[in-house]
Amino acid sequence: MEAHKQHEGQAQPGHSTFPHGPTHGPHYRKLAIMTGLSFASMYVLMYSMVDRFANVIPNVNQMYMAVLMTMPMVIIEVLLMSSMYMDKRRNTLIIAVSTLTLIGFFLLIRQQGFVGDREFAKSMIPHHAAAILMAKEAKLTDPDLQKLQQDIITAQEKEIKQMKDKLAQLDK
Repeated sequence: MEAHKQHEGQAQPGHSTFPHGPTHGPHYRKLAIMTGLSFASMYVLMYSMVDRFANVIPNVNQMYMAVLMTMPMVIIEVLLMSSMYMDKRRNTLIIAVSTLTLIGFFLLIRQQGFVGDREFAKSMIPHHAAAILMAKEAKLTDPDLQKLQQDIITAQEKEIKQMKDKLAQLDK
């Protein structure tokens, strides 16, 4: 009985006093799963601005942005949920790697790293398709903006066709 009282309120080796489980491992595993699912969700949701499915073209810039948006989520999760992530060394490593990844992908998107002819065209199609969606859906009343709206739709559709034609040519 005395031994029981002596250990009451103290964590046993390999156990934590956190109510969700005996070890911290499951929380870090769930963080890794959450990171992967968040990345996938952000990658897919970035195409919500595209005017039609035919203009959903996977590209490196969408991947850069999805990673860029995922890394702050990881950092914030570890900082705000520190009662779940109690391994300070592991947390420091996760935050450091996430910060370096964020900076790296920020630089990649700003400098268009690994973007050549094909990736440029593939990246611009969804970008222009987003402009078309915004122009088509905006409820404008100003006559000058309405003219600009129509010009944007016409120009962006023409440029999407040019880029798709160029991609087909590059594939030959």
